[in-house]
Amino acid sequence: MPATPPTPPRPRAAQTLRADGFAPLRADGTAPLRADGFAPLRGPFARALSGAGALAVAAALLPHGPALAQTAAEAGPSGLSAALGAQEVEGPVSLIADKVTYDTQADSLTAEGDVEVYYGDRTLTASRVVYYPGLDRIEATGPIMLRGGGEGATVIADFADLDSRLRDGLIRGARALLRDDARFAAAEARRIDGRYNVLSQAVFSPCVVCPEDPTPLWRIRAERIVHDERTRTVHYENATFDVLGTPIAWSPYFRHPDPTLKRASGLLPPIYKQDSNFGQGLKIPYYWVLSDQADVTLTPYMTTDDGLIMEGEYRGEFERGSISLAGSITYQDYDGEDRLRGHVFGAGLYRFGDGLEAGFSIEQASDDGYLRRYDFSDDDRLESELFLRGSDQSGWGEVSLVRFQSLRDDEPFGQIPQAIPTVEGRKVWDAPMGGQFGLDFGGYLLKRTQGQDTAHGFIGVDYEKSWITTPGIQVTAYGDLRADGWRLQDQTGTDPSERSRFGPTLALEARYPLLRRDGEGDWLSGLLGEGPVTHLVEPIAQAVFATYQDDSPAFPNEDSQLVEFDETSLFSLRRHTGWDGFEEGSRLNLGLRYARLGDDGTRFSIAGGRVLRPREIGSFPAGIGLNKRESDFVGAWSLDLPGTVKLAHRIRVGDDLEINRNEVYGSTALAGLELAGSYAWLASDAVTPIDRHEVAAEARYGLTRNWYVGGELQRDLESERWVRTEALVGYANECVDFAVYVGRRFTSTEDVPASTYFGLRVNLWALGAGDGPAAPAAGACAPKLQ
Repeated sequence: MPATPPTPPRPRAAQTLRADGFAPLRADGTAPLRADGFAPLRGPFARALSGAGALAVAAALLPHGPALAQTAAEAGPSGLSAALGAQEVEGPVSLIADKVTYDTQADSLTAEGDVEVYYGDRTLTASRVVYYPGLDRIEATGPIMLRGGGEGATVIADFADLDSRLRDGLIRGARALLRDDARFAAAEARRIDGRYNVLSQAVFSPCVVCPEDPTPLWRIRAERIVHDERTRTVHYENATFDVLGTPIAWSPYFRHPDPTLKRASGLLPPIYKQDSNFGQGLKIPYYWVLSDQADVTLTPYMTTDDGLIMEGEYRGEFERGSISLAGSITYQDYDGEDRLRGHVFGAGLYRFGDGLEAGFSIEQASDDGYLRRYDFSDDDRLESELFLRGSDQSGWGEVSLVRFQSLRDDEPFGQIPQAIPTVEGRKVWDAPMGGQFGLDFGGYLLKRTQGQDTAHGFIGVDYEKSWITTPGIQVTAYGDLRADGWRLQDQTGTDPSERSRFGPTLALEARYPLLRRDGEGDWLSGLLGEGPVTHLVEPIAQAVFATYQDDSPAFPNEDSQLVEFDETSLFSLRRHTGWDGFEEGSRLNLGLRYARLGDDGTRFSIAGGRVLRPREIGSFPAGIGLNKRESDFVGAWSLDLPGTVKLAHRIRVGDDLEINRNEVYGSTALAGLELAGSYAWLASDAVTPIDRHEVAAEARYGLTRNWYVGGELQRDLESERWVRTEALVGYANECVDFAVYVGRRFTSTEDVPASTYFGLRVNLWALGAGDGPAAPAAGACAPKLQ
């Protein structure tokens, strides 16, 4: 920040404005009305007003027309076009009033009533305006309102002495209004060069006051405030910061962007946090605007037990791409070893054109416990990637290098594979007989410092065609041929081994969607919305024929360990997440879907089904319900009442009615309560050998229009232990968002023990803390709880 505010330039002399193109007066002194209802004038009368910066009068109501005609007869030619260069013209100057008179002896024009004066994009409204041509000044008495162009301030005052272009002058009893109700008030103000509002003995605050107590919740008082409308910055001299009328801080100079400015360099609101792992901590972010497309945020994070942590973030948008980088660095010994520690997260993309682009993503941490200790992230596995990809209407392709980092205690780095590289792509062609041909190709090379290195390549061709029969059944035929090859090398030095697989697949699917329209609603109307509804019922059958594989020894499986079997994958021909997996054998996939769609936005849907096989297979990890002759039943339903309730339930049940998966998600916003929660039960399987049973919830409740309480919790029901809890209380209105929170993280690792934390967040709207009001206006009385 500069040491002193900028010195406003001296007022410039007003220029006259062209009056050509205006209609002449009639003999009775009136002017012909234009289609917009105005009566612009020119000729002798225009010259009589030319000293007013060409207050070329557009009088919608002129009851004293004869007097004006007499004044016009005494004046000569105007000559305004020659008096002003075209570059000075900012638009026509117009005046609208209930009554207009001209005093030849005093050389003044007086407009009374609902007076409006326009000069370009600037507007002055007042109850009375007096213009002195010889002095080129306008005196306005109020209440008056002066509006600048664009997002400039609106000034309300009792009296104003301005130049004819409404750019410079003296204003008494001034109050200025910016966007989002940010307000200035001053005993006296000067308007300089149409850019600066200079206020003496002034106050700034965006807070609304209440009649019982007119003191704002917070305000800045200053000996002088300079509001620069061009740079949209507010400067203060000898500034005092008040809270509820009590001074709490003073500064000889202070500045901040006004609320109309989206981005401006400067300090962001500080963040305070206390944690049992690192003591008390304070973040003081500084935001630095590099250009319209780039910015940097530097954040010193000062802690009492762990010293200084420096955080930084860079963001940039370019013509052909973008980049973002965020990270931190410090010197710590929390695990017994003194060394530099830190992290870096980021992503970037560059577009070459014609569908070709390159990019990267990076996630790296110095050690297992760093991110969790300082609450940067709870992730326990990180992934970094460098890629090149291209696409067009007929296909796509990508090559990438991938690096994984595990932050888990039981996963040594040497056992984590690094992909150098992975290749994947697809190409499609329209078939001569209808339908579409496709070609899939790809592979990877995985390297480990401890364990097995794996190379895998594959290629596949497929054909798909759909048609609709006369009864309305949608039929889809599909077939593919796929070949895979592996080369395996163990780090023990044994000879490499090779495996191969050839897997053809044929599929035939039939869907029979049935629609019904209830124009008057149905029996659920009133409970699930109002008005017309549409019903959709869709039975689906899919027959798949595939070969059985000789899986002794088992084929390598690096990228298909995690498999989700639910209603979304019931009719998928490739249920594995990667290309190592292959679902062998023939099967019949059966399911049914129903949806109720209301015209008012309400929605209810339900779906379910299962898989039938002639014999058991071993394509999937044990425990997910897909290897048996008769798979688990899968089902799901969801309900969406816009603005009120959202619910979703997913379940997987075995033949013995044992529930192997049960997940419920929901959210509501009703009567001041915002609640979101989840419940999950996942039975153990070959990948995760323990049952997972967990509940989580977040809530916020408005005690009043502005006071609120909230919190979150997460509990492991299997081990009967809490995972995380947090509670907060806050207050938010049009000018402040304040919250105090306390919580505990119950989980621990070798490097990061369980911890309790406390935090304080304060955002002052209109000082760069936000882009708009956080809550309804309240006034200074609201914080006082009764």
